[in-house]
Amino acid sequence: MDLSKYSGSGDVPVFNCVIYVSKSDDGGIHARVANLAEFECAAASEREAIMKLVPAFKERVRVLTQSGSEIPWIEPPSPKEPAEQERFVPVHL
Repeated sequence: MDLSKYSGSGDVPVFNCVIYVSKSDDGGIHARVANLAEFECAAASEREAIMKLVPAFKERVRVLTQSGSEIPWIEPPSPKEPAEQERFVPVHL
């Protein structure tokens, strides 16, 4: 199991999901995971965007961890664009 992003202290591993959010031209929100590739979405609100991304992040990390595969972390996280704000979400498996 790749524990490089692990921050838990018990039996339940906790991984940090780094999310960048910004306003879209249409007034909605664009969000992307900065430390694990291929996760982004559009949503009406930041809360909705995070609610879409976190379960997908959690499932991918869970599947990779259970299979013993390396988690392809982006380290350091991809650069933040000027209009983006950073959010850290601890994800328990």
